[in-house]
Amino acid sequence: MGSFQAPRQDGLIGSRPAPDSLVTGGATTISDETSEGHAAAIQTSALASIVSTPHDANGTFHQPRQSFAAVVGVLAHNEEATIETSLRALLEELSVCTHVKALVVVASGCTDSTERIVQSLAEHDNRVRLIAEPRRSGKVAAINVLLRETSEPVVVVIGGDMVITKGSLAKLLAPFEDAQVGMTGVRPIPTNPRVGLVGAAVNILWDLHHELSLDTPKLGEAVAFRRIVPGFDRGTVFDEATMEHLVRSRGLRLKYVPEATVRNRGPETLREYFLHRSRNIREHLALASTTGYRVSTLSTRKCARAVWRLWRKGERPKYLAATIAIEALASLRARLWLVSGRRDTNIIWRPITTSKQVVANGHSMRAHYDGWRTIEFKLAHRVLSNHARKNHIDLAEIRRAVRSDDRVVPKRNSILVSVRGDGVATEAVSARLSGAFADLARQGSESIYSDLPVATRLEGPPNRANGH
Repeated sequence: MGSFQAPRQDGLIGSRPAPDSLVTGGATTISDETSEGHAAAIQTSALASIVSTPHDANGTFHQPRQSFAAVVGVLAHNEEATIETSLRALLEELSVCTHVKALVVVASGCTDSTERIVQSLAEHDNRVRLIAEPRRSGKVAAINVLLRETSEPVVVVIGGDMVITKGSLAKLLAPFEDAQVGMTGVRPIPTNPRVGLVGAAVNILWDLHHELSLDTPKLGEAVAFRRIVPGFDRGTVFDEATMEHLVRSRGLRLKYVPEATVRNRGPETLREYFLHRSRNIREHLALASTTGYRVSTLSTRKCARAVWRLWRKGERPKYLAATIAIEALASLRARLWLVSGRRDTNIIWRPITTSKQVVANGHSMRAHYDGWRTIEFKLAHRVLSNHARKNHIDLAEIRRAVRSDDRVVPKRNSILVSVRGDGVATEAVSARLSGAFADLARQGSESIYSDLPVATRLEGPPNRANGH
């Protein structure tokens, strides 16, 4: 019922034909025997197990310049909060992206309603196929299932807890018209409000990744790559970084596509954020020690330049400093772990429980801007105060009237409101404040750093005040 039956890749190096899967109503259920048998079969390292594809005498991979087919794989584990929004956004992209005909969801060990939601969509849209794993074996195992069950030459991998923005899938795949491009990556933009230490750190972290990737691509969250490997070794943990190394080692290029964006949700507690960063850094260091390949985030010089650029764009120094401090501590913890020789237990990562819901109930997904616009308001008769008193304007009331990401800075006889947005957003905030506070008279506005919007898809009910 509405299932997409993609041919299997049984003839790949380092693998053997897998037992038949159980197909029921548009879904494929991988039995424990199938999953374990296939995992045991892929013992040859992914760094050596390359699919038989055109190579020259130097071992450089060549892909003929032609129209190509691609498959989108969505990896999910207990993603009931976001999976339907994620899939509907992808299906909308498939309607205009001629390269992609199928959407394969690999649901691993789900104990919530994720599989039911996906199956319901599959019954009404034959482009959706569900592959259900009874046990969660880790992200690499899920990618191996995806590679085994599909055959398209280009593979897109995205998490079920992310929402792709309008037009981004086509932009992510467009570079593959160049035969020398082996892997592309999107720009992840978190929906966490820039409020408090953790909210600011999550946004700054991804802004740093963006600045770094503009110079040296660091790809993750949602990527596309040519099918140059049959699968990953069972012990591989950080598959995107490993895939980067494989692509580079075959003479192909990495391509960062900042115009292609996904919205994700970062950790909301300091503990989860710190553990998440320690884990990522540890796996990057392990990859560097075994292969010599260092992702750009391990370069202190490149990171320092990215921090400087963010500061020039208006990022608050105290949050930049705090983010750097957390990163330094996470790096120290990761290095101590590796030096201690402790056994890695992160083949199956512990989920970040606070990052599952990209869009909060009742909120909308706002357009993202890198730049700030500052509006100056003159105080006509009254003065600012931290408390509501006669002849005083309460600062707290003003802050409640703008979005949580906007900044309110009091001056002697005026107030500055910095808006992360374009002219339309600036006018909307100005009108809202002028209507609510008769004693505020707008003096003008100034663009600190202007840019074009990204991630403009709206989700959910109409926006509320301070919505994210």
